Amino acid sequence: MQISKSGILIASLFAIDLCLAADDVDAQLVIYPAKSIITMDPSQPRATAVAVADGRIVAVGDIDSMQAWTSSRPYTIDDRFSDKVLLPGLIDNHLHPFLAAIVLNTVWITPQPWQLPGLDVPPVRTPDKYMARLQKALSEHEDPLAPFITWGYHKLWHGTIHRADLDVLSVETPIIVWQRSFHEIVANTAALRWLGFDIENDEPPVDSDFETGVFSERGIKAALAGLAPYIFEPERLAYGLERLREIAHRGGITTIGDMGIGGYLGLDRELELLRGAFENDATSFRLFLVSSPWGLPAGMDQKLIRDFATRSTSRVRTGKHVKLLADGGFFAQNMRMNFPGYTDGHQGKWMMEPDELMSAARSYWNDGYQVHVHVNGDEGMDVTLNVLATLLEEQPRPDHRFTLHHVGYATTAQIKRAARLGVAISAQPNYLWALADKYAEQGMGADRAAVMSRIGAMVRSGIPTSLHSDFTMAPAAPLALASIAVNRITAEGTLMAPEERISVHKALRAITIDAAFPLRMEDEIGSIVAGKRADFTVLDDDPFEVPPEDLANINVWGTVFEGRVFPLTLQY
Repeated sequence: MQISKSGILIASLFAIDLCLAADDVDAQLVIYPAKSIITMDPSQPRATAVAVADGRIVAVGDIDSMQAWTSSRPYTIDDRFSDKVLLPGLIDNHLHPFLAAIVLNTVWITPQPWQLPGLDVPPVRTPDKYMARLQKALSEHEDPLAPFITWGYHKLWHGTIHRADLDVLSVETPIIVWQRSFHEIVANTAALRWLGFDIENDEPPVDSDFETGVFSERGIKAALAGLAPYIFEPERLAYGLERLREIAHRGGITTIGDMGIGGYLGLDRELELLRGAFENDATSFRLFLVSSPWGLPAGMDQKLIRDFATRSTSRVRTGKHVKLLADGGFFAQNMRMNFPGYTDGHQGKWMMEPDELMSAARSYWNDGYQVHVHVNGDEGMDVTLNVLATLLEEQPRPDHRFTLHHVGYATTAQIKRAARLGVAISAQPNYLWALADKYAEQGMGADRAAVMSRIGAMVRSGIPTSLHSDFTMAPAAPLALASIAVNRITAEGTLMAPEERISVHKALRAITIDAAFPLRMEDEIGSIVAGKRADFTVLDDDPFEVPPEDLANINVWGTVFEGRVFPLTLQY
Protein backbone atom coordinates (compact mmCIF):
# COMPACT_ATOMS: atom_id res chain seq x y z
CA MET A 1 0.00 0.00 0.00
CA GLN A 2 1.39 3.36 -0.98
CA ILE A 3 0.90 6.15 1.58
CA SER A 4 0.10 9.46 0.00
CA LYS A 5 0.62 12.87 1.54
CA SER A 6 -3.13 13.31 1.32
CA GLY A 7 -3.58 10.17 3.42
CA ILE A 8 -1.35 11.56 6.15
CA LEU A 9 -3.17 14.89 5.97
CA ILE A 10 -6.54 13.17 6.35
CA ALA A 11 -5.25 11.28 9.38
CA SER A 12 -3.93 14.50 10.92
CA LEU A 13 -7.16 16.37 10.30
CA PHE A 14 -9.08 13.48 11.80
CA ALA A 15 -7.06 13.76 15.03
CA ILE A 16 -7.61 17.54 15.19
CA ASP A 17 -11.32 17.34 14.41
CA LEU A 18 -11.91 14.56 16.91
CA CYS A 19 -10.20 16.58 19.60
CA LEU A 20 -12.51 19.50 18.85
CA ALA A 21 -15.56 17.22 18.74
CA ALA A 22 -14.88 15.73 22.16
CA ASP A 23 -16.53 17.64 24.99
CA ASP A 24 -14.39 19.33 27.61
CA VAL A 25 -14.70 17.89 31.08
CA ASP A 26 -14.53 19.76 34.37
CA ALA A 27 -15.54 18.94 37.90
CA GLN A 28 -19.14 20.05 37.38
CA LEU A 29 -21.74 17.32 37.78
CA VAL A 30 -23.29 16.23 34.46
CA ILE A 31 -26.29 13.93 34.40
CA TYR A 32 -26.95 11.84 31.30
CA PRO A 33 -30.48 10.46 31.00
CA ALA A 34 -30.75 7.52 28.60
CA LYS A 35 -33.43 5.28 27.15
CA SER A 36 -31.74 2.52 29.13
CA ILE A 37 -28.41 1.91 30.83
CA ILE A 38 -27.15 -1.67 30.97
CA THR A 39 -24.81 -1.46 33.95
CA MET A 40 -23.39 -5.04 34.06
CA ASP A 41 -23.75 -4.69 37.84
CA PRO A 42 -25.90 -7.61 39.10
CA SER A 43 -27.09 -5.55 42.06
CA GLN A 44 -28.56 -2.87 39.79
CA PRO A 45 -28.64 -4.23 36.23
CA ARG A 46 -30.60 -1.35 34.67
CA ALA A 47 -30.81 2.40 35.11
CA THR A 48 -32.06 5.43 33.20
CA ALA A 49 -29.53 8.07 34.27
CA VAL A 50 -25.87 8.31 35.17
CA ALA A 51 -24.14 11.26 36.84
CA VAL A 52 -20.52 12.05 35.99
CA ALA A 53 -17.91 14.44 37.42
CA ASP A 54 -14.18 14.72 36.88
CA GLY A 55 -14.16 11.71 34.56
CA ARG A 56 -15.78 9.34 37.05
CA ILE A 57 -19.23 8.01 37.77
CA VAL A 58 -20.88 9.75 40.71
CA ALA A 59 -24.30 8.08 40.76
CA VAL A 60 -26.39 5.58 38.79
CA GLY A 61 -30.17 5.23 38.86
CA ASP A 62 -32.81 7.71 37.71
CA ILE A 63 -32.75 11.49 37.97
CA ASP A 64 -34.99 11.55 41.03
CA SER A 65 -32.63 9.23 42.91
CA MET A 66 -29.81 11.75 42.47
CA GLN A 67 -31.34 14.54 44.55
CA ALA A 68 -28.72 14.12 47.28
CA TRP A 69 -26.18 15.24 44.70
CA THR A 70 -28.19 17.78 42.75
CA SER A 71 -29.34 19.60 45.88
CA SER A 72 -25.79 20.20 47.08
CA ARG A 73 -23.82 21.18 43.98
CA PRO A 74 -24.24 22.74 40.53
CA TYR A 75 -25.24 20.33 37.80
CA THR A 76 -26.39 20.15 34.21
CA ILE A 77 -28.58 17.62 32.44
CA ASP A 78 -27.27 16.53 29.04
CA ASP A 79 -30.07 14.71 27.24
CA ARG A 80 -28.23 13.75 24.05
CA PHE A 81 -28.51 10.06 25.04
CA SER A 82 -32.22 10.20 25.88
CA ASP A 83 -33.05 7.85 22.99
CA LYS A 84 -29.85 5.79 23.28
CA VAL A 85 -28.70 2.73 25.22
CA LEU A 86 -25.53 2.92 27.30
CA LEU A 87 -23.21 -0.01 27.97
CA PRO A 88 -19.99 0.05 29.97
CA GLY A 89 -17.18 1.04 27.62
CA LEU A 90 -16.31 -2.03 25.57
CA ILE A 91 -12.96 -3.72 26.21
CA ASP A 92 -10.75 -5.59 23.75
CA ASN A 93 -8.12 -7.08 26.02
CA HIS A 94 -5.98 -8.59 23.25
CA LEU A 95 -5.25 -6.30 20.33
CA HIS A 96 -1.82 -5.40 18.92
CA PRO A 97 -1.60 -1.77 17.73
CA PHE A 98 1.70 -2.31 15.93
CA LEU A 99 0.46 -5.45 14.17
CA ALA A 100 -2.63 -3.51 13.12
CA ALA A 101 -0.55 -0.59 11.86
CA ILE A 102 1.61 -2.96 9.79
CA VAL A 103 -1.34 -4.75 8.19
CA LEU A 104 -3.27 -1.54 7.54
CA ASN A 105 -0.37 -0.47 5.31
CA THR A 106 -0.58 -3.55 3.08
CA VAL A 107 -2.75 -4.73 0.19
CA TRP A 108 -5.56 -6.92 1.56
CA ILE A 109 -6.50 -10.11 -0.31
CA THR A 110 -8.52 -12.26 2.09
CA PRO A 111 -10.91 -15.24 2.04
CA GLN A 112 -13.59 -13.31 3.95
CA PRO A 113 -14.92 -9.81 3.24
CA TRP A 114 -13.81 -6.82 5.32
CA GLN A 115 -15.41 -3.43 5.67
CA LEU A 116 -13.37 -0.85 7.54
CA PRO A 117 -13.13 2.93 7.29
CA GLY A 118 -11.55 3.56 3.91
CA LEU A 119 -11.19 -0.17 3.17
CA ASP A 120 -13.80 -2.36 1.45
CA VAL A 121 -12.32 -5.80 0.72
CA PRO A 122 -14.28 -8.37 -1.32
CA PRO A 123 -13.61 -12.05 -0.56
CA VAL A 124 -11.16 -13.98 -2.74
CA ARG A 125 -11.72 -17.71 -2.31
CA THR A 126 -9.93 -19.69 -5.05
CA PRO A 127 -6.28 -20.03 -6.14
CA ASP A 128 -6.95 -18.63 -9.63
CA LYS A 129 -8.79 -15.59 -8.30
CA TYR A 130 -6.09 -15.01 -5.70
CA MET A 131 -3.30 -14.97 -8.28
CA ALA A 132 -5.37 -12.73 -10.56
CA ARG A 133 -5.98 -10.28 -7.74
CA LEU A 134 -2.31 -10.39 -6.75
CA GLN A 135 -1.20 -9.70 -10.33
CA LYS A 136 -3.64 -6.79 -10.61
CA ALA A 137 -2.38 -5.27 -7.35
CA LEU A 138 1.21 -5.65 -8.53
CA SER A 139 0.38 -3.91 -11.80
CA GLU A 140 -0.83 -0.93 -9.76
CA HIS A 141 2.33 -0.87 -7.61
CA GLU A 142 3.99 2.43 -8.44
CA ASP A 143 7.66 1.74 -7.75
CA PRO A 144 8.91 -1.64 -9.04
CA LEU A 145 11.94 -1.50 -6.74
CA ALA A 146 9.90 -0.78 -3.61
CA PRO A 147 8.61 -3.75 -1.61
CA PHE A 148 5.10 -4.97 -2.28
CA ILE A 149 3.42 -6.47 0.81
CA THR A 150 0.03 -8.16 0.81
CA TRP A 151 -1.85 -9.63 3.77
CA GLY A 152 -4.62 -12.23 4.05
CA TYR A 153 -3.28 -15.25 2.17
CA HIS A 154 -4.53 -18.66 3.32
CA LYS A 155 -3.51 -21.79 1.45
CA LEU A 156 -6.79 -23.63 2.14
CA TRP A 157 -8.54 -21.08 -0.06
CA HIS A 158 -5.68 -19.72 -2.15
CA GLY A 159 -3.52 -22.77 -2.74
CA THR A 160 0.13 -23.30 -1.89
CA ILE A 161 2.34 -20.36 -2.87
CA HIS A 162 6.11 -20.53 -2.70
CA ARG A 163 9.05 -18.39 -3.70
CA ALA A 164 9.08 -19.73 -7.29
CA ASP A 165 5.43 -18.77 -7.80
CA LEU A 166 6.16 -15.21 -6.72
CA ASP A 167 9.30 -15.04 -8.86
CA VAL A 168 7.08 -15.63 -11.90
CA LEU A 169 5.24 -12.42 -11.02
CA SER A 170 8.39 -10.31 -10.61
CA VAL A 171 12.13 -10.77 -10.38
CA GLU A 172 12.84 -7.16 -9.39
CA THR A 173 10.02 -6.19 -7.04
CA PRO A 174 10.43 -7.60 -3.50
CA ILE A 175 7.12 -9.43 -2.92
CA ILE A 176 6.07 -10.47 0.57
CA VAL A 177 2.86 -12.43 1.06
CA TRP A 178 1.82 -12.23 4.71
CA GLN A 179 -0.35 -15.12 5.79
CA ARG A 180 -3.76 -14.43 7.32
CA SER A 181 -2.47 -15.28 10.80
CA PHE A 182 0.54 -12.92 10.68
CA HIS A 183 2.53 -15.97 11.82
CA GLU A 184 3.94 -16.74 8.36
CA ILE A 185 5.28 -14.97 5.29
CA VAL A 186 6.27 -16.09 1.80
CA ALA A 187 8.98 -14.09 0.01
CA ASN A 188 10.23 -14.07 -3.56
CA THR A 189 13.93 -14.01 -4.39
CA ALA A 190 14.04 -10.22 -4.60
CA ALA A 191 12.40 -9.99 -1.18
CA LEU A 192 14.82 -12.44 0.42
CA ARG A 193 17.71 -10.30 -0.77
CA TRP A 194 15.92 -7.09 0.26
CA LEU A 195 15.51 -8.59 3.75
CA GLY A 196 19.28 -9.01 3.92
CA PHE A 197 19.66 -12.77 3.45
CA ASP A 198 22.53 -14.29 1.50
CA ILE A 199 20.44 -17.17 0.22
CA GLU A 200 23.40 -18.89 -1.49
CA ASN A 201 25.61 -18.98 1.59
CA ASP A 202 23.52 -18.40 4.74
CA GLU A 203 21.82 -21.10 6.74
CA PRO A 204 18.10 -20.30 6.91
CA PRO A 205 16.84 -19.32 10.37
CA VAL A 206 14.78 -21.76 12.44
CA ASP A 207 11.26 -22.31 11.04
CA SER A 208 12.40 -20.88 7.69
CA ASP A 209 13.26 -22.25 4.26
CA PHE A 210 15.01 -20.26 1.53
CA GLU A 211 13.95 -22.75 -1.16
CA THR A 212 10.24 -22.12 -0.58
CA GLY A 213 10.70 -18.57 0.74
CA VAL A 214 8.55 -19.44 3.78
CA PHE A 215 9.22 -18.00 7.25
CA SER A 216 6.87 -19.11 10.01
CA GLU A 217 6.51 -18.75 13.78
CA ARG A 218 10.04 -18.29 15.17
CA GLY A 219 11.29 -17.62 11.67
CA ILE A 220 9.23 -14.43 11.58
CA LYS A 221 11.69 -12.95 14.10
CA ALA A 222 14.49 -13.19 11.56
CA ALA A 223 12.38 -11.68 8.78
CA LEU A 224 11.32 -8.80 11.02
CA ALA A 225 14.92 -7.66 11.39
CA GLY A 226 14.92 -6.75 7.71
CA LEU A 227 11.31 -5.62 7.60
CA ALA A 228 11.37 -3.29 10.60
CA PRO A 229 12.99 -0.21 9.00
CA TYR A 230 10.35 -0.28 6.25
CA ILE A 231 7.19 -1.19 8.13
CA PHE A 232 8.01 1.19 10.99
CA GLU A 233 9.00 4.13 8.83
CA PRO A 234 7.54 7.09 10.80
CA GLU A 235 4.94 8.33 8.31
CA ARG A 236 3.81 4.80 7.54
CA LEU A 237 3.49 3.91 11.21
CA ALA A 238 1.65 7.16 12.03
CA TYR A 239 -0.81 6.48 9.25
CA GLY A 240 -1.50 2.94 10.48
CA LEU A 241 -1.97 3.98 14.10
CA GLU A 242 -4.33 6.81 13.10
CA ARG A 243 -6.45 4.32 11.20
CA LEU A 244 -6.47 2.00 14.19
CA ARG A 245 -7.70 4.86 16.38
CA GLU A 246 -10.73 5.32 14.14
CA ILE A 247 -11.39 1.58 13.84
CA ALA A 248 -11.31 1.09 17.63
CA HIS A 249 -13.58 4.07 18.12
CA ARG A 250 -16.08 2.75 15.61
CA GLY A 251 -16.06 -0.55 17.47
CA GLY A 252 -17.09 1.22 20.67
CA ILE A 253 -13.82 0.29 22.39
CA THR A 254 -12.65 2.36 25.36
CA THR A 255 -9.89 0.04 26.67
CA ILE A 256 -7.36 -1.99 24.67
CA GLY A 257 -5.00 -4.59 26.08
CA ASP A 258 -1.82 -4.77 23.99
CA MET A 259 -0.71 -8.36 24.59
CA GLY A 260 2.97 -8.60 23.80
CA ILE A 261 4.67 -5.24 23.41
CA GLY A 262 8.44 -5.16 22.88
CA GLY A 263 8.98 -7.70 20.12
CA TYR A 264 9.41 -5.27 17.24
CA LEU A 265 11.51 -2.28 18.31
CA GLY A 266 12.12 -2.92 22.00
CA LEU A 267 10.11 -1.80 24.99
CA ASP A 268 11.36 1.77 25.27
CA ARG A 269 10.88 2.68 21.63
CA GLU A 270 7.47 1.02 21.33
CA LEU A 271 6.26 2.72 24.51
CA GLU A 272 7.48 6.07 23.18
CA LEU A 273 5.66 5.56 19.87
CA LEU A 274 2.39 4.51 21.50
CA ARG A 275 2.46 7.46 23.88
CA GLY A 276 3.12 9.78 20.95
CA ALA A 277 0.16 8.35 19.05
CA PHE A 278 -2.43 7.94 21.81
CA GLU A 279 -1.49 9.96 24.91
CA ASN A 280 -3.69 12.87 23.80
CA ASP A 281 -7.26 14.15 23.97
CA ALA A 282 -8.03 12.97 20.45
CA THR A 283 -7.93 9.36 21.68
CA SER A 284 -11.13 7.80 23.01
CA PHE A 285 -9.54 4.78 24.70
CA ARG A 286 -6.72 3.77 27.05
CA LEU A 287 -4.05 1.16 26.41
CA PHE A 288 -2.91 -1.47 28.88
CA LEU A 289 0.49 -2.77 27.75
CA VAL A 290 1.63 -6.30 28.56
CA SER A 291 5.27 -6.92 27.72
CA SER A 292 6.73 -10.08 26.24
CA PRO A 293 10.28 -11.45 26.26
CA TRP A 294 9.75 -12.50 22.63
CA GLY A 295 12.20 -10.38 20.66
CA LEU A 296 13.96 -8.88 23.71
CA PRO A 297 17.69 -9.45 24.33
CA ALA A 298 18.25 -12.86 25.90
CA GLY A 299 19.26 -12.57 29.54
CA MET A 300 18.10 -8.96 29.71
CA ASP A 301 14.39 -9.55 29.28
CA GLN A 302 13.40 -9.79 32.94
CA LYS A 303 15.23 -6.61 33.94
CA LEU A 304 13.74 -4.72 30.99
CA ILE A 305 10.24 -5.99 31.72
CA ARG A 306 10.59 -5.24 35.45
CA ASP A 307 11.54 -1.62 34.66
CA PHE A 308 8.76 -1.35 32.09
CA ALA A 309 6.12 -2.40 34.64
CA THR A 310 6.57 0.89 36.53
CA ARG A 311 5.99 3.28 33.61
CA SER A 312 2.24 3.84 33.59
CA THR A 313 0.65 7.08 32.47
CA SER A 314 -3.02 7.98 32.46
CA ARG A 315 -3.82 6.67 28.98
CA VAL A 316 -0.98 4.20 28.49
CA ARG A 317 -0.80 1.77 31.41
CA THR A 318 1.80 -0.83 32.35
CA GLY A 319 1.98 -3.30 35.23
CA LYS A 320 3.40 -6.59 36.48
CA HIS A 321 2.13 -8.69 33.60
CA VAL A 322 4.04 -10.78 31.06
CA LYS A 323 2.89 -12.57 27.91
CA LEU A 324 4.46 -15.90 26.84
CA LEU A 325 3.72 -18.06 23.81
CA ALA A 326 3.11 -21.81 23.70
CA ASP A 327 2.16 -23.22 20.29
CA GLY A 328 1.74 -21.73 16.82
CA GLY A 329 -0.96 -19.75 15.03
CA PHE A 330 -4.46 -21.12 14.54
CA PHE A 331 -5.02 -19.48 11.15
CA ALA A 332 -1.82 -21.13 9.90
CA GLN A 333 -2.72 -24.57 11.36
CA ASN A 334 0.49 -24.38 13.36
CA MET A 335 -1.21 -25.10 16.69
CA ARG A 336 0.02 -28.26 18.37
CA MET A 337 -2.66 -30.97 18.28
CA ASN A 338 -2.87 -34.19 20.29
CA PHE A 339 -3.78 -37.51 18.64
CA PRO A 340 -5.27 -37.89 16.03
CA GLY A 341 -3.43 -34.74 14.94
CA TYR A 342 -4.06 -33.18 11.53
CA THR A 343 -5.86 -34.97 8.73
CA ASP A 344 -2.92 -34.45 6.36
CA GLY A 345 -0.36 -35.68 8.90
CA HIS A 346 1.57 -32.43 9.37
CA GLN A 347 2.65 -31.28 12.81
CA GLY A 348 2.13 -27.94 14.44
CA LYS A 349 4.94 -25.80 15.84
CA TRP A 350 6.02 -24.44 19.18
CA MET A 351 6.56 -20.73 19.66
CA MET A 352 8.37 -21.65 22.88
CA GLU A 353 9.43 -25.24 23.43
CA PRO A 354 7.72 -26.73 26.52
CA ASP A 355 10.89 -26.63 28.65
CA GLU A 356 11.51 -23.03 27.56
CA LEU A 357 7.93 -22.08 28.43
CA MET A 358 8.26 -23.73 31.85
CA SER A 359 11.50 -21.93 32.61
CA ALA A 360 10.21 -18.50 31.55
CA ALA A 361 6.88 -18.90 33.34
CA ARG A 362 8.61 -20.00 36.56
CA SER A 363 10.95 -17.03 36.48
CA TYR A 364 8.17 -14.46 36.09
CA TRP A 365 5.75 -16.28 38.42
CA ASN A 366 8.34 -16.33 41.21
CA ASP A 367 8.89 -12.62 40.65
CA GLY A 368 5.20 -11.90 41.26
CA TYR A 369 4.07 -11.35 37.66
CA GLN A 370 0.68 -12.24 36.27
CA VAL A 371 1.37 -14.63 33.40
CA HIS A 372 -0.55 -14.58 30.11
CA VAL A 373 0.00 -17.41 27.61
CA HIS A 374 -0.89 -17.58 23.92
CA VAL A 375 -2.13 -21.14 23.39
CA ASN A 376 -4.15 -22.63 20.53
CA GLY A 377 -4.20 -26.43 20.26
CA ASP A 378 -5.03 -29.16 22.75
CA GLU A 379 -1.40 -30.32 22.99
CA GLY A 380 -0.43 -26.72 23.67
CA MET A 381 -3.20 -26.62 26.26
CA ASP A 382 -1.84 -29.71 28.04
CA VAL A 383 1.65 -28.22 28.19
CA THR A 384 0.39 -24.85 29.43
CA LEU A 385 -1.84 -26.35 32.13
CA ASN A 386 1.02 -28.59 33.26
CA VAL A 387 3.17 -25.48 33.61
CA LEU A 388 0.54 -23.80 35.78
CA ALA A 389 0.00 -26.91 37.91
CA THR A 390 3.75 -27.11 38.56
CA LEU A 391 3.96 -23.44 39.49
CA LEU A 392 1.06 -23.73 41.91
CA GLU A 393 2.67 -26.73 43.56
CA GLU A 394 6.06 -25.02 43.84
CA GLN A 395 4.80 -21.63 44.94
CA PRO A 396 1.05 -21.27 45.53
CA ARG A 397 -0.39 -17.85 44.74
CA PRO A 398 -3.89 -16.61 45.54
CA ASP A 399 -5.71 -14.73 42.77
CA HIS A 400 -2.96 -15.48 40.25
CA ARG A 401 -5.19 -14.88 37.18
CA PHE A 402 -2.95 -16.95 34.92
CA THR A 403 -4.66 -16.13 31.62
CA LEU A 404 -4.94 -18.31 28.54
CA HIS A 405 -5.32 -16.39 25.28
CA HIS A 406 -7.07 -17.69 22.14
CA VAL A 407 -7.74 -21.36 23.18
CA GLY A 408 -8.76 -22.29 19.65
CA TYR A 409 -9.23 -25.97 20.37
CA ALA A 410 -9.42 -27.52 23.83
CA THR A 411 -11.32 -30.51 25.17
CA THR A 412 -14.01 -30.26 27.82
CA ALA A 413 -11.72 -32.16 30.21
CA GLN A 414 -8.99 -29.57 29.69
CA ILE A 415 -11.42 -26.72 30.27
CA LYS A 416 -12.60 -28.32 33.51
CA ARG A 417 -8.99 -28.76 34.59
CA ALA A 418 -8.27 -25.13 33.70
CA ALA A 419 -11.17 -24.08 35.93
CA ARG A 420 -9.83 -26.12 38.85
CA LEU A 421 -6.45 -24.42 38.40
CA GLY A 422 -8.05 -20.99 38.60
CA VAL A 423 -7.29 -19.65 35.12
CA ALA A 424 -8.94 -16.83 33.22
CA ILE A 425 -9.48 -17.17 29.46
CA SER A 426 -9.48 -14.54 26.76
CA ALA A 427 -11.05 -16.45 23.86
CA GLN A 428 -11.00 -15.85 20.11
CA PRO A 429 -14.49 -16.56 18.72
CA ASN A 430 -13.63 -15.49 15.17
CA TYR A 431 -11.75 -18.74 14.61
CA LEU A 432 -15.13 -20.44 14.50
CA TRP A 433 -16.73 -17.88 12.17
CA ALA A 434 -13.86 -17.72 9.69
CA LEU A 435 -12.37 -21.22 9.75
CA ALA A 436 -14.71 -23.93 11.04
CA ASP A 437 -16.20 -24.97 7.69
CA LYS A 438 -12.84 -25.15 5.94
CA TYR A 439 -11.07 -26.84 8.88
CA ALA A 440 -13.84 -29.45 8.97
CA GLU A 441 -12.82 -30.36 5.41
CA GLN A 442 -9.05 -30.04 5.83
CA GLY A 443 -6.99 -30.26 8.98
CA MET A 444 -9.28 -31.04 11.90
CA GLY A 445 -12.30 -33.01 10.69
CA ALA A 446 -15.93 -32.12 11.25
CA ASP A 447 -16.23 -33.08 14.92
CA ARG A 448 -13.27 -31.10 16.25
CA ALA A 449 -13.83 -28.13 13.91
CA ALA A 450 -17.41 -27.77 15.15
CA VAL A 451 -16.29 -27.28 18.75
CA MET A 452 -13.39 -24.90 18.23
CA SER A 453 -13.71 -21.82 20.45
CA ARG A 454 -15.60 -23.85 23.07
CA ILE A 455 -16.79 -20.73 24.90
CA GLY A 456 -19.94 -22.29 26.35
CA ALA A 457 -17.87 -24.88 28.21
CA MET A 458 -15.60 -22.14 29.56
CA VAL A 459 -18.54 -20.18 30.93
CA ARG A 460 -20.29 -23.29 32.32
CA SER A 461 -17.08 -24.23 34.14
CA GLY A 462 -17.07 -20.89 35.93
CA ILE A 463 -13.95 -19.57 34.20
CA PRO A 464 -13.85 -15.76 33.88
CA THR A 465 -14.13 -15.67 30.10
CA SER A 466 -13.61 -12.69 27.82
CA LEU A 467 -13.52 -12.20 24.05
CA HIS A 468 -10.86 -10.47 22.00
CA SER A 469 -10.18 -9.55 18.39
CA ASP A 470 -6.39 -9.86 18.15
CA PHE A 471 -7.05 -7.38 15.32
CA THR A 472 -6.54 -8.12 12.42
CA MET A 473 -7.29 -11.74 13.27
CA ALA A 474 -10.85 -10.50 13.77
CA PRO A 475 -12.56 -7.14 13.40
CA ALA A 476 -11.97 -4.76 16.32
CA ALA A 477 -15.70 -4.85 17.00
CA PRO A 478 -16.62 -6.43 20.35
CA LEU A 479 -20.33 -6.67 19.48
CA ALA A 480 -19.42 -8.78 16.44
CA LEU A 481 -17.34 -11.07 18.64
CA ALA A 482 -20.21 -11.32 21.11
CA SER A 483 -22.56 -12.22 18.25
CA ILE A 484 -20.38 -15.16 17.21
CA ALA A 485 -20.32 -16.48 20.78
CA VAL A 486 -24.10 -16.12 21.05
CA ASN A 487 -25.00 -17.63 17.66
CA ARG A 488 -22.07 -19.88 16.60
CA ILE A 489 -22.94 -19.38 12.95
CA THR A 490 -19.99 -19.42 10.56
CA ALA A 491 -19.21 -17.21 7.58
CA GLU A 492 -20.77 -19.95 5.43
CA GLY A 493 -23.99 -19.84 7.47
CA THR A 494 -23.39 -23.14 9.28
CA LEU A 495 -24.55 -23.58 12.86
CA MET A 496 -21.68 -25.23 14.75
CA ALA A 497 -22.13 -27.01 18.12
CA PRO A 498 -25.15 -25.02 19.35
CA GLU A 499 -24.54 -26.45 22.84
CA GLU A 500 -21.53 -24.13 23.03
CA ARG A 501 -23.59 -20.96 22.52
CA ILE A 502 -23.77 -18.49 25.38
CA SER A 503 -26.48 -16.03 26.35
CA VAL A 504 -26.48 -12.39 25.31
CA HIS A 505 -25.90 -11.45 28.94
CA LYS A 506 -22.81 -13.68 29.22
CA ALA A 507 -21.51 -12.37 25.90
CA LEU A 508 -21.86 -8.77 27.05
CA ARG A 509 -20.03 -9.63 30.26
CA ALA A 510 -17.26 -11.09 28.09
CA ILE A 511 -16.64 -7.71 26.42
CA THR A 512 -17.11 -5.58 29.56
CA ILE A 513 -16.59 -6.63 33.18
CA ASP A 514 -15.11 -10.07 32.45
CA ALA A 515 -12.76 -8.51 29.89
CA ALA A 516 -11.48 -6.13 32.60
CA PHE A 517 -10.64 -9.07 34.89
CA PRO A 518 -7.44 -10.34 33.16
CA LEU A 519 -6.13 -6.76 33.14
CA ARG A 520 -6.88 -6.41 36.88
CA MET A 521 -8.94 -3.34 36.07
CA GLU A 522 -12.39 -4.50 37.18
CA ASP A 523 -12.28 -2.00 40.04
CA GLU A 524 -12.01 0.84 37.47
CA ILE A 525 -13.87 -0.22 34.34
CA GLY A 526 -16.24 -2.84 32.96
CA SER A 527 -19.47 -1.83 34.69
CA ILE A 528 -21.41 1.35 35.29
CA VAL A 529 -21.07 1.78 39.03
CA ALA A 530 -20.39 4.81 41.23
CA GLY A 531 -16.68 5.46 41.61
CA LYS A 532 -15.58 3.84 38.36
CA ARG A 533 -14.26 5.55 35.24
CA ALA A 534 -17.01 7.20 33.21
CA ASP A 535 -16.49 4.97 30.16
CA PHE A 536 -19.62 4.19 28.13
CA THR A 537 -20.41 2.78 24.70
CA VAL A 538 -23.46 4.46 23.22
CA LEU A 539 -25.76 2.27 21.11
CA ASP A 540 -28.82 2.98 19.00
CA ASP A 541 -30.52 -0.29 20.06
CA ASP A 542 -30.78 -2.47 23.13
CA PRO A 543 -28.78 -5.73 22.74
CA PHE A 544 -31.46 -7.61 24.69
CA GLU A 545 -34.25 -6.43 22.41
CA VAL A 546 -32.84 -7.21 18.98
CA PRO A 547 -32.81 -10.77 17.57
CA PRO A 548 -29.60 -12.51 18.67
CA GLU A 549 -28.43 -12.82 15.07
CA ASP A 550 -28.58 -9.02 14.76
CA LEU A 551 -26.32 -8.31 17.72
CA ALA A 552 -23.38 -7.52 15.44
CA ASN A 553 -25.44 -5.03 13.46
CA ILE A 554 -26.30 -2.70 16.35
CA ASN A 555 -25.07 0.77 15.45
CA VAL A 556 -22.45 2.34 17.71
CA TRP A 557 -23.36 6.04 18.08
CA GLY A 558 -20.09 6.83 19.81
CA THR A 559 -18.36 6.51 23.15
CA VAL A 560 -17.77 8.36 26.40
CA PHE A 561 -14.24 8.07 27.69
CA GLU A 562 -13.57 9.29 31.23
CA GLY A 563 -16.49 11.68 30.90
CA ARG A 564 -15.59 13.05 27.45
CA VAL A 565 -18.15 12.44 24.73
CA PHE A 566 -16.80 11.16 21.41
CA PRO A 567 -19.60 10.93 18.83
CA LEU A 568 -19.03 9.03 15.61
CA THR A 569 -19.79 11.98 13.37
CA LEU A 570 -16.55 12.15 11.42
CA GLN A 571 -15.62 10.15 8.33
CA TYR A 572 -12.08 8.84 7.99
